[in-house]
Amino acid sequence: MEGIWKDIPGYEGRYQASNMGRIRSLDRKVRGVCHFTGKEFYRKTKGYGLRPGAIKSGHLSVVLGHGTAGIPVHQLVMKTFVGEAPEGKEILHANGNPADNRLGNLRYDTRRENIFDVFRQGKAWRKLTADDVQAIRFELYCGFRGSDLAEMYNVSQSCISAIRHGRSFSWLR
Repeated sequence: MEGIWKDIPGYEGRYQASNMGRIRSLDRKVRGVCHFTGKEFYRKTKGYGLRPGAIKSGHLSVVLGHGTAGIPVHQLVMKTFVGEAPEGKEILHANGNPADNRLGNLRYDTRRENIFDVFRQGKAWRKLTADDVQAIRFELYCGFRGSDLAEMYNVSQSCISAIRHGRSFSWLR
């Protein structure tokens, strides 16, 4: 299944993204300089599929051109087929798999919805799950010390304090 390929905005004629979540370079002429004579010349390079690397969060990224930083594949796919993210929106993976960059699995939504999606899928946002937060609240109510809870859940004391005072996970009731 080949999919639909389109030029990535800003990289027209050099790189393309597919609606199946793949990135490729295109056949093109590359400028070079002869080491002996100093004369400029052009050579043809054949296009190829880029092999993305995984970053810590599980997302895939590719490097477009030498000396540049990696760009997440899901950002390139959305930018190519949907356009830039509206103000205050970010890209969500519908199935929760950050390595699945098919266009049908991606959408723009708010940070809040992104966090809710993670919890709906039964995963942890950062280190704590929704059940962990509820348990921490109950244990705080029962008189457990924040430092003990921080050690039990492998988080900082400030994280426990933020839960206690409603500065984090306030939306979770």
